[in-house]
Amino acid sequence: MERKLKIVAISNHGCMRGQKTSICLMQRGHKLHSIANKVTQYSDLYETMMVYQDIHQMRNAIMTHKDADIFHCHNEPSWFVTIIKELLPKSKVILDMHDSMLLRRTDDEVIEANDPAIFRLSTDERNNCQLADGIVYVCDAMKQIVHNEFALSQPCIVLPSALPRQFYRVDFIRYQQALVYEGRIDNDKELSKDWGFFKYANYIEFARQCKEIGIPFHIYTPRKNEEVRKDYKDAIVHEPLGYDKFIKEMGCHDWGLVGNCFKTPEWKNALPNKLFEYMGACLPIICFNADTSWDFIKDYGMGIKVESMQEIKDRWAEHRECRKNVIKHRMEFCLENYIGKLEELYEKVLSIG
Repeated sequence: MERKLKIVAISNHGCMRGQKTSICLMQRGHKLHSIANKVTQYSDLYETMMVYQDIHQMRNAIMTHKDADIFHCHNEPSWFVTIIKELLPKSKVILDMHDSMLLRRTDDEVIEANDPAIFRLSTDERNNCQLADGIVYVCDAMKQIVHNEFALSQPCIVLPSALPRQFYRVDFIRYQQALVYEGRIDNDKELSKDWGFFKYANYIEFARQCKEIGIPFHIYTPRKNEEVRKDYKDAIVHEPLGYDKFIKEMGCHDWGLVGNCFKTPEWKNALPNKLFEYMGACLPIICFNADTSWDFIKDYGMGIKVESMQEIKDRWAEHRECRKNVIKHRMEFCLENYIGKLEELYEKVLSIG
């Protein structure tokens, strides 16, 4: 792409998918600006960084970028799209779908809750998907589910949550036998009270079973909620680390986990950040009720698919051969290999009236 664009990345918590995407676009010569609810780890790389504390501040921040070529909105929430279109109706807006309520909560869970306030289909998500000029999905499974459910017709692409090459690590020092999980964790109390749609991130039972059969289970999570962390007494929960540092720390172990010991639509269809972060740490991957992730790696020998906790233990030694394949193939999956598709989407959207 010869033309260099002014791109405004908007997010709530400055998610790493957004940071990784922005870093690669910067490397291609585009001018990136950030609007977020907090200062992010890589905020110093942007041309400008604006932090909003409420909707009023967010609106003012958006209005300072009337000359932007593209607004790239990272969902959770997705209503950034509506706000931009209200303020700047002619602006071009991309909605980056990191996740979807269509995957996070099953129909059975909605019925069981018996609460009209709990629903699987998010009206907010539907409206903003339909309003955006272009959509970015993390995998084909999400694209099929969301695109069909919302009857979308605008241009779209699939852009995996891959790592830029600069985050790939090779400098691992100590070794500590363990199965690693990286990402969000929850407990039963929080899920029943506030976060019913994060049930797939409850690893308390998984940790209990690991301890029972002698599998060391380490968790690297950005969550700082002490009550949640305390409930994971059967696992080793590490303190939150900077992005590059935690990838290095994870590389000291044997396996990285994608999925959980129970089935959910989320893990069945997800192609998550952690899959690529494990690759960055030279970690082979265990897929447990994680069909889409398994389909992505199975032909490369970079991991195994298991059906039970006992199978993890029985097949533990396979990490040696799988790691060789991760090191052999991981450069094929760095974000630089995909970012051209995003530039093509930008051009397509900009060319439409």
